[in-house]
Amino acid sequence: MHVIALALGCGLLAATRVASSANSGAGNVDWPFYGNDQGGMRYQNFDQINRSNVRRLRPAWIFHTNVSNPDTSFETQPIVVRGTLYASSPHDHVFALDAATGRLKWTYSPTDMPPLFALALCCGQTNRGVAAGDGKIYIARLDGVLVALDAATGKVMWQTRTADFHARYSDTMAPQFARGKVLVGSAGGEFAVRGFVAAYDAASGKQVWRFSTTQPGSWGGSAWRHGGGAVWTTPEVDSKLGLAYVHTGNPSPDVNGSERPGKDLYTSSLVALDLATGAMRWYFQEVHHDIWDYDAAQPAQLYTLERNGASIPVIGHAGKNGFYFILDRRTGKPVLPVREVAVPSAPAWQHPYATQPQTSLRLVPDAVTSNASGFASAPMWTPPRAQPLLEQPGAENAGPEWSPGAYSPRTHYAYIPSGGYSPWLYEANRGYDNFYGSTGSPPVIPDLATYGLFNAVDTRSGTIAWRAKTPGVVISGATVVGDLVFWGLDDGTYLADDAQTGATLWKWRATLRGVGGANGAGAAYMVDGREFVVMPFGGNSHIRGDNGPASSPLGDALVAFALPRDGSREPRVASAQPVQIPVGAPRKVAGVSVPPLDARVIAITAHDFTYTPPRLRARAGEKIAVLVSDTGTLPVGFAVELPTGAVGLAAPVMPKKHSYFVFTAPRAPGDYEFFSSLQADKYYARGGVLTVTAR
Repeated sequence: MHVIALALGCGLLAATRVASSANSGAGNVDWPFYGNDQGGMRYQNFDQINRSNVRRLRPAWIFHTNVSNPDTSFETQPIVVRGTLYASSPHDHVFALDAATGRLKWTYSPTDMPPLFALALCCGQTNRGVAAGDGKIYIARLDGVLVALDAATGKVMWQTRTADFHARYSDTMAPQFARGKVLVGSAGGEFAVRGFVAAYDAASGKQVWRFSTTQPGSWGGSAWRHGGGAVWTTPEVDSKLGLAYVHTGNPSPDVNGSERPGKDLYTSSLVALDLATGAMRWYFQEVHHDIWDYDAAQPAQLYTLERNGASIPVIGHAGKNGFYFILDRRTGKPVLPVREVAVPSAPAWQHPYATQPQTSLRLVPDAVTSNASGFASAPMWTPPRAQPLLEQPGAENAGPEWSPGAYSPRTHYAYIPSGGYSPWLYEANRGYDNFYGSTGSPPVIPDLATYGLFNAVDTRSGTIAWRAKTPGVVISGATVVGDLVFWGLDDGTYLADDAQTGATLWKWRATLRGVGGANGAGAAYMVDGREFVVMPFGGNSHIRGDNGPASSPLGDALVAFALPRDGSREPRVASAQPVQIPVGAPRKVAGVSVPPLDARVIAITAHDFTYTPPRLRARAGEKIAVLVSDTGTLPVGFAVELPTGAVGLAAPVMPKKHSYFVFTAPRAPGDYEFFSSLQADKYYARGGVLTVTAR
């Protein structure tokens, strides 16, 4: 990794001073919300750990959740309330720990959840944290259930369903608590759901209001009914203005606009809602008619700027398209100028929007700059078409993703985990038989040199102050503590940089058992006058899947760092023994190269996210050999849901290869789902129906 210092501009904006809420002399200071404050600054005004002594930082305690598998991503945001640290597991357990020692106080295990394989999980098994308020801890589960726990004991106080997981919804975000309400949205934009965010009464769990993110009028026909726009990251709240700010995901299907002409409001947008009623007060769409999977997913920061002598309350947000936006959070009007730029307009069947909003603050490259053998490239904003084209930013990890940035009122910089340079091979056809409406990019493209970027944005001048370049993309939350900014790397390295200059002053590499990639979100707090910085180390399933297990090591650990104390034996190590949630993956059978003589052969082609044909037919009790041919760029699995449970290929079919899957059709006529199964994921985006008829 190296840091690039960048010259500042002519001073577009000047920031106001922000009063601190804590100092290093305080005995106990919490981290009570997802972003520490409800506005998500992720800033703690401490100086006990500082530029001069951070090199002495070391683990004070380590806590193992004992919850991990190759499909888990440990993306939790620990919170601290009255000296107790609360964190979630990728399978929706909640752990309450003594924040000073890591000692386990209680565990919540969601034993009433269905097997994980029954859930529509687009992007691995994960949970991003809990919320606290009114003496309760709130967790939104993967099966679409919001649970309130007694903060002291972990006892369930109430639970309510937010969405039906049978309709392919899942909850992964950390809820937000504000004014006696718990705000929650659901994931599922890849699976043709209709996105929403809802508020629930913190005392009873009853729904207070619900806002749907796809509204008629800006969509073609009825596409809004299943148009995506999921709200899957934690909203910010301005209690003084009475507003909640949500960031919405991509429309569905994500890279195919053939059946959804128009702007597709309010997808890929920032939306301000009345906290009391859920009514929309304003919106700002960062991508019109998104056909590149450019979610507006990264959490935002609320802070104050001074311009022409006036204090302006703003919201700063990094879009997955790679641009940083600064808006007046009262009105949604840009403070950092936004230009609508003309973009490519073909093919016409994609209904591409004529212009796209851009600012002068570009966080990642907007063009393919390295050669890749055998692939053509295209400028950013080129609509996907039948010809595969490399574009940057790509659909995954090539721009700011879920991992939260931070803001420092000392430097007036916003610190943005920006993904990096990772072009995507886009391809789409007018007709489609899957939720994505597209084909996928191969995990590793030969000869394509990728890298990661972490940016410090000077919000006063509207320029990049400094940036760090890393070997892999950056998917780790940022935490600002005094004059230091903490962030992590996929390989388990955790860094403390000088928040002003970007110079790396300390780094720690995970080498302990169960301590994996640094892909979570950190927090800073103080107990009995001692300052701690805590970080989840569990790695990211997508990074592992694309680049191998060593690229983002699997783990289950929370590690709290502090300055050493004389005579103390640290780190203390503790662990939980939670009730494990069943995965319920298909029973595996080996594929064969030659079909049995007594089996009828059915040929099916897998081209990335599509099976052709999508509907198969068999007679009851008939022996079938499905010839699965992979003509795409991604490995594919094959499994079928039978009355006795799901059965699938033990090994994936690799690109340009084939295999026979042999099974006996059920004796009961009816429709049975078939789908791709890789590891423990049921890939809803690639599936079809087996119709069994009577003999």
